[in-house]
Amino acid sequence: MKSVRGGTHSTLTETAQIVVKILEKTPGVNMISPGIITKRTSRDGTRRVIGVFTNAGMELSIAGQSVQRVAVHCNADIAPHIFNALTLNKKLQSFTFKTRARKPGV
Repeated sequence: MKSVRGGTHSTLTETAQIVVKILEKTPGVNMISPGIITKRTSRDGTRRVIGVFTNAGMELSIAGQSVQRVAVHCNADIAPHIFNALTLNKKLQSFTFKTRARKPGV
């Protein structure tokens, strides 16, 4: 089982819990760090996952009713493969997936 940083003290949004539960079972993931939760500006009701690849793995911006950032620590070489595995997962078929380049300060 992968370690989730913060244990029971950090909260996850309802949408992020679904993604994190799948990431915990994914081989190659070393640690999952829940991040900041912000209010979502649009109310279109779609669930989205935006992946940004970093030197430590990837950072996911998971949007549902609100937006939460989740850092996924893994080998940088296999991070695109892990993101691809998320896009193909049966439980996440209703989600929209995108990747974007790392932008300074964002």
